[in-house]
This record gives sequence, structure tokens and C-alpha cells, in this order.
Amino acid sequence: MNAVVFSAGGAFGAYQAGVWQALEERGFQPDIVIGASIGAVNAAAVARGATGRRLQQLWRDPRSNVFRRPRGRLLETRIQDVLSEFPPSAARARLLVTLTRLPNTRIQVVRDEQVTLPVLLASCAIPLAYAPVRWEGRWYCDGGIFCRLPLQVAADASEIVAVDLLAAPPSILLRGLLAAASSVRRVLLRAPDLMSAPRQVQVWRVEPAEPLGRLRDVVSWDPTTIDRWIDAGYRDAAAAWDRARHARPRHAKSPSAERTAPT
Repeated sequence: MNAVVFSAGGAFGAYQAGVWQALEERGFQPDIVIGASIGAVNAAAVARGATGRRLQQLWRDPRSNVFRRPRGRLLETRIQDVLSEFPPSAARARLLVTLTRLPNTRIQVVRDEQVTLPVLLASCAIPLAYAPVRWEGRWYCDGGIFCRLPLQVAADASEIVAVDLLAAPPSILLRGLLAAASSVRRVLLRAPDLMSAPRQVQVWRVEPAEPLGRLRDVVSWDPTTIDRWIDAGYRDAAAAWDRARHARPRHAKSPSAERTAPT
């Protein structure tokens, strides 16, 4: 059983659309799709049948510019569009997304048909940009604040493709603050490190070698940068596949012909 884990990363999430197309073309079909924050929205679409090309179209659509005001309403409308096109009834893989419960900051995993509009809104509710979301009597915010890449959620898998948008941080200071906050939280709550790779699970990573942009680019949408991020995701995933293909012969069902990165 294999899994794809999509990290948090705001507008950088367009990179994951390029990654998904490269994986799809090479015959990789996940049994489990996991996401945090914007990765949760991408995960919902992929688990429910979105092709790589369709996911790219969604990202290139100006309606994906949910960071302009009124931000909350725009985000809700866009996520509802995605859910209308990719409802739970269309599921092709298990879907798991993470939320941060308030006020105790515990990470909560929501599964399959429970992943609805309020759940995805909560997972994307970046503090100071979007208000927390109330769901089933509790308040939640962005699932990627303390755990941008929830690898442990895929502990049932034998192989994980980890797509980390923030492996190369747009801000060293921000990365340090988030890492420190996560460490303090784990000590105070005695919570497990969900970003650590599960034991005896093969993990291969798809991640940018350099920051995808500046810190402000995380909360901005521009057609030029969206195209660049999609292209980068495709190239990086194709290169990672080539490096790992001998370790994954069971997934190489029908690799597609050579092609250029999407434009």
C-alpha cells in the first residue's frame, strides 16, 4: 500500500499539481492521499479523481486567487467549487487531512467522507489571515502550523511519496520560529512528532532544492509564478522518480512517453 503526503505551503501548492501529473503519467496510483493546509485541498481533489492536468487547470484559474479580500469568502467559494467537482462519492483512494485543534493545538486527523467544506476551510485557516473554523463543536485552524508534512499519518503505508513545499524555506527566521514552536508544543503536550518518517516505511521525497519564492509569495497568486511552480513540481517529481525507480518496480506499470514539463 502506498501513500502521497502533500505538505502545507499556501500558494506554493501549485507545485503539487505538477508533481501529481508526473506521478500519474508514470503509473503511480496511491492508496492513501494525505494533506495539511493547502495540501489538504490538493489531497481531496487527487483522492477523488482529479488528474494532474485538471489540478493544474484549477490552480491556473484566477478564481484560485483566494488571498485578496474578502479572503475568507473567496477561499470558501473556491473550496466549495473543488468539492462540487470532486465529491466523496468519487473517491479512488483513502483521504486523510489534518487540522490544528484550539486551544490545545493538538493535531486532529479527519478521514474520507468526513472531509467536507468546514474541514478543508479549517485546515487552510492560516492564523492572522483567516479566522478559525468551528466544526463539530470545536474550533480549528491551519493543519500545517505545527506539522507541515504529517508523515506519521501514513504509518499504514509501505511506501510514501512526501511532497514538501517548504523543505527549502522562504524565510530562515520563519522556519526557525515554526520549528521552535513545534518542539515546545511536543514537549508540553508530550505529543508525537508527526513529521518523522514511520518506521520500516520507504519514504522518497519530492521537494524544491531552493525556495519557491519569498515569504510574501506564500499568500499571493500570480499566473507567471503559478506556471513556474507547476513546471518545477513536474521536473522535481520526474527526477525523483528516476532516482527511485529501481526501488519501486511494482509501481512502474506503464510509464508514459518522454515529454516536456507542462506549460
